[in-house]
Amino acid sequence: MSLLLAVALPLAALALVTQGGRAAAWGRRLAALAPLALLVPLVAGERVDWGWALLGVGLGTEAWLQPFVILTALAWSAAGLFALDTVDGDARRFWQGWTASLAGMALALFAQTLVTFYLGYVVVSLAAYLLIVHVRSDAAWRAGRVYLVLALVGEAAIISGASYFGNAALPLVATSTAAPAAEAARWLLLVGFAVKLGIVPLHMWLPLAHPIAPVPASAILSGVIVKAGLLGWLKLAPPQGPDVLAGASALVAIGLVTAFAGVLLGLAQAKLKTVLAYSTISQMGLVLVGFAAFGMQPADDRWLAALGLLALHHGLTKGSLFLACGCAPGASRARQLLLALPALSLAAAPLTTGFLAKVWLKRGVAAGIELGHLPGVTETLLSLTSTATALLMWRLWVLAQRERDADAAVHPAWALLTLLALSVPWLWASHAGLLVTPTVESVWAAIWPLLVAAGIVTAAARLGRPGVRLPEGDVVGLFERAAARVPAPPLAEPRRPGHATQHRAAWGGLVRTLESTLRDIPMVGLVMLLVGGLISLVLFVG
Repeated sequence: MSLLLAVALPLAALALVTQGGRAAAWGRRLAALAPLALLVPLVAGERVDWGWALLGVGLGTEAWLQPFVILTALAWSAAGLFALDTVDGDARRFWQGWTASLAGMALALFAQTLVTFYLGYVVVSLAAYLLIVHVRSDAAWRAGRVYLVLALVGEAAIISGASYFGNAALPLVATSTAAPAAEAARWLLLVGFAVKLGIVPLHMWLPLAHPIAPVPASAILSGVIVKAGLLGWLKLAPPQGPDVLAGASALVAIGLVTAFAGVLLGLAQAKLKTVLAYSTISQMGLVLVGFAAFGMQPADDRWLAALGLLALHHGLTKGSLFLACGCAPGASRARQLLLALPALSLAAAPLTTGFLAKVWLKRGVAAGIELGHLPGVTETLLSLTSTATALLMWRLWVLAQRERDADAAVHPAWALLTLLALSVPWLWASHAGLLVTPTVESVWAAIWPLLVAAGIVTAAARLGRPGVRLPEGDVVGLFERAAARVPAPPLAEPRRPGHATQHRAAWGGLVRTLESTLRDIPMVGLVMLLVGGLISLVLFVG
């Protein structure tokens, strides 16, 4: 019953916020607290198996899901409380996207069959579009277009890969044979879910969506929703799968490229939320390194738990940093401290949750080197990612000092999520047996990359050279400029409108009127896309 409640509460909130008036007000309050219901199934440990429901619904809990469920419950609730007091404009559209994406995330978390997972995943993907275009500005529509194009590319790869397995139970997908067709299917799944994670070069939607989305939406997009891609990897193409080892080195290389590219692109930005968006890209590169490196090891639940720890640390920390963007973080020393602590944790400073997660990541890479699967330089490059992150956090700090509006309130949700980010990963690590005793060697390994970053900052300040600036979305601008240079086809000579032409004009006017009407109903487009997704599911399962 608790599993159904976790999915039903967001759907109930969705129904209420769509009504308007007093019902919508109750729906918004329910939406802010509904994520906490995700924690109940962790205790109850029940399963749901509805073979009669459409293509079948299978839900259940597993031990390795705990950090993902905790992250979703805590970060989504804190951001929801923040949204209650800060979201303006078309609030109905925002809360529809908010509640629908939460329902989809609950399905994806607890899914035990491929179709159940994909249904939840596609709901998350499509509902997130409503959060991105919330303000309805030209920049918002542009960000939404880029997001949808990349999302549909990812969905095509996922459907193509998933069609090989059919509506199988996820454990069967994870343990299927290493036949060439199964291997090709898994690589399609890896590519498809990499879009959600923002792995380079599929990252372009993140730096466009985050600056334009409301602050609480950015917090869950970056802190939680990107982890849906990692969930897809772990459920459908797990790191211990039979084909992973063959391409593990390539995945580690792509992860490191993403980690450094996210920082280099982020350093050339001038907005707080854009810098944080590129930081998420960089951190998801580290997640890919962990996914590949842990998959090289003999089957051991500790490696999977360590990957969950990395996701939990990043999600809570990044959610806190995004909420800071809505609270004028440079206005006082207390606010600067609330910003600095999670920023240091993201850079893996000693004794932070980031330090603990990085220790396990380094252990996975070191084990891969010992087994001969990775070159020795990988460990040094992994350490230098802390230098890169520290430089990006310094850029964030400099930009934050300009946000000094003393009239902007410090929302309690920001302080709460910061406290959770600094403590919850430690508590869960203790529960999972992942605590490590800091040694002189491990502390020094965490300090020297930060000292290198401090040296680079000092040298740059003395040189005083102007920084390079890049547009948000980087290569998206190049694509748009190239498309603008494509000549338009010549227009046909005008002719007198005949009978058929008049009918076409009449039908065209009717279609435009219908389209204009549909645009005023935010959920129509979402429902149409969902129906298309269900049709696709029927096709590949059949």
